[in-house]
Amino acid sequence: MIKKLIPVFLAIFLLLSSCDIAEIENLDEEIATENAIRPNNSVFGVAFASNESADPYTTSNKLNSELLRLITEPLFSVSADFAARPELCESYTYEDKTYVFKIKSGVTFSDGSALSPRDVEYSLRAAAEASSFYSNTLSIIESISSSKKDGTVTVRLKYDNARFPRLLDIPVIKEGTRGEKLPIGTGLYSPKDDFSSLVLRENHHSGRIPPYSVISLVDVASTDELLFEFDNHTVSVLTSDPTASSSLTPLSASEITDVNTTRMHYIGFNMRKGVFADAAVRLTIAKAIDRESAAKNDFALMGTPATLPLHPFSSSYPTEIAGNLTYDSNIRLSLEKPIELLVNSESTGKLAVCKRISETLTRLGAPCTVRALPFNEYAASLSRGDFDLYYGEVALGADFDLTRLLQGPLNYGAYYDAELTSLHSAYLSGDEGLDAFFRFFCKKLPFLPIMFKNTVMYTQQGFFEKSSPTPQNTYNDFFEWKKREF
Repeated sequence: MIKKLIPVFLAIFLLLSSCDIAEIENLDEEIATENAIRPNNSVFGVAFASNESADPYTTSNKLNSELLRLITEPLFSVSADFAARPELCESYTYEDKTYVFKIKSGVTFSDGSALSPRDVEYSLRAAAEASSFYSNTLSIIESISSSKKDGTVTVRLKYDNARFPRLLDIPVIKEGTRGEKLPIGTGLYSPKDDFSSLVLRENHHSGRIPPYSVISLVDVASTDELLFEFDNHTVSVLTSDPTASSSLTPLSASEITDVNTTRMHYIGFNMRKGVFADAAVRLTIAKAIDRESAAKNDFALMGTPATLPLHPFSSSYPTEIAGNLTYDSNIRLSLEKPIELLVNSESTGKLAVCKRISETLTRLGAPCTVRALPFNEYAASLSRGDFDLYYGEVALGADFDLTRLLQGPLNYGAYYDAELTSLHSAYLSGDEGLDAFFRFFCKKLPFLPIMFKNTVMYTQQGFFEKSSPTPQNTYNDFFEWKKREF
């Protein structure tokens, strides 16, 4: 029998030997490549820093802030188009600068206790403290109180703001748990006692199921360790600001998701100097700047061009009005005296944008040079009013309240217009005042928007077909993230 099979084996061998060896080698390479980009996406890992604070309102550790979003929830979340969506808030009323929020019933913390209005009051008070990084956002609050009987939290504001709920994308935790290693929240997950992982909570009030029932926690002590763990596929998500000096860039193959932020880049004018007191001059400069090229070429695609101080992805963005400040390549300027554009020298992206603007203004008849200073000197020059133009960056709230720029501490150019202030108040009172405010803004231009900065989220290649991070919450709508299946 064996002897009879020998000719068959010999025929097979000869057939294979006649194949193109190069084709076989190419096939091997394709298989190896395909396997290389198929990480084990059955294990999802999140980094945290056990040696750093996890206080939701004061921690300076970005990893812990992101982790907290998996174990806590806010009163409202903010969508990709910057709209407020109720989370722990069931309903609310607003009248005479006073919000009354009805807290959702049937919600429990991970320890089994019920969420109460007192917990929400405790969380908002902590977030509004001077030491909190939410303090500027919540500086509009005059008072906070809660009623167990009514199941409500009442917030009175210092001035009218119909978009205030957009500012309440802030973690709510159980009263008295700020000092714990991880505070107690109402989120999708709860940490195991040894902090080795997060476990999906059974019967969560949302009734939604995220793509992973268990999330591995990876303790890291430095950015180098974080990058190593990501490249080693034990950490699955990494966020970074590519334009920052401390940006993180993984070496391993990864998928990149842009995250739109409310951080606005703009040019400020010194109104104390005669030439920029003229709105016509400011308008001419506005039309002379090619924002698209600045965002694409100088800021490495990390900016969304904007002519108005409202993100273009906002559902309220008035595209027609924004067209009043569109770039015009035929515009001409005529300034007798040279001008300076002040910028923080520590940002290469901002420097590149300012050099482009300077060259453009000079070419069009307004001789302009860039004065780049380290941040402390830059800030001191702004405070003294020692500038002609300056390139600034401001973190606006999701309500796009411009009070700090028009009347507050960021009004370095000493601009004031009673009608604009009145229209801005009407704009904050509701969308019905939005068009009138922005039309007048285009005429007066107290400052000149350039772009809104983007950040990025890296995920291990092959993990997700769909994700929806926001600047406030890396794991926004995590139950809707679609896991890629092979």
